[in-house]
Amino acid sequence: MRILITGSSGQLGAAIAQQLSTEHEPIGIDIVPGQWTQQIVSITHRQTLFYLTKRIDAIIHTASLHQPHIATYTKQEFIDTNVTGTLNLLEAAIATGVQRFVYTSTTSLYGSAMVPSNKAVWVTEDLLPHPRDIYDHTKITAERLCQRFASDTGFPIRCLRVSRFFAQSPKLQALYRLYRGVDVRDAATAHTLAITNQNNTFDIFNISARSPFQESDTTQLLHDAPSVLRRYVPDIEQIFSRQGWKIPSSIDRVYSIEKAERLLGYRPAYNFSEYMQALEDPPHR
Repeated sequence: MRILITGSSGQLGAAIAQQLSTEHEPIGIDIVPGQWTQQIVSITHRQTLFYLTKRIDAIIHTASLHQPHIATYTKQEFIDTNVTGTLNLLEAAIATGVQRFVYTSTTSLYGSAMVPSNKAVWVTEDLLPHPRDIYDHTKITAERLCQRFASDTGFPIRCLRVSRFFAQSPKLQALYRLYRGVDVRDAATAHTLAITNQNNTFDIFNISARSPFQESDTTQLLHDAPSVLRRYVPDIEQIFSRQGWKIPSSIDRVYSIEKAERLLGYRPAYNFSEYMQALEDPPHR
């Protein structure tokens, strides 16, 4: 397949292009150069997108303004890129006969729905989003555009709500692999699965690392996380002690990936144990 990837110079877009390149032909576009970017194009340039989507089989749309951009971009720029840019791609895809579409969304759009009360929030795709800022609002609006196009035209579209994958401190990276983060390589694999999945209906999937926790743990996770961690990771104290870290007293949410595992065949390979193994025993160069 010839697959158009927007945001191909970004961390996720580049990882997706690299994975797809072994069996497909990725065509990357971005507003900045990159290894996997063939065209310097903004998704706000509607006519250019109509030209570029000719003879394209599928689109993976990762390009977006993100939460850190709130300080430097206006609300209108967020709307232009995240909403109108998505609309431009959807209309171009329909007009030029593109067969499949994957939209990179975010778990951030659950927003204040992830604030716990008496137990940690078990975050499935059925949790009603409560956006907090212009980033969240534009991402949920773009998802709704995708759903509308799928409903009106039968166009197969997948929205992947991807959890945190950008670089953070080793402690946060490790902790987030337990309940709210993902390795970019696993996020890229999810996109590959979504674009090649043959189901022709619209759907939304959480994409994160595999958490060891169960929904039945949510009350204790909020009030006594160390006990739950010791149960699932018996050597957690030794692991954290070697790094000079403290075990968190509370965990406020858990992203469930059961739906993606069941319907996409998603199997994240870089979870907490793999992250810690790589951190403590890095590969020799």
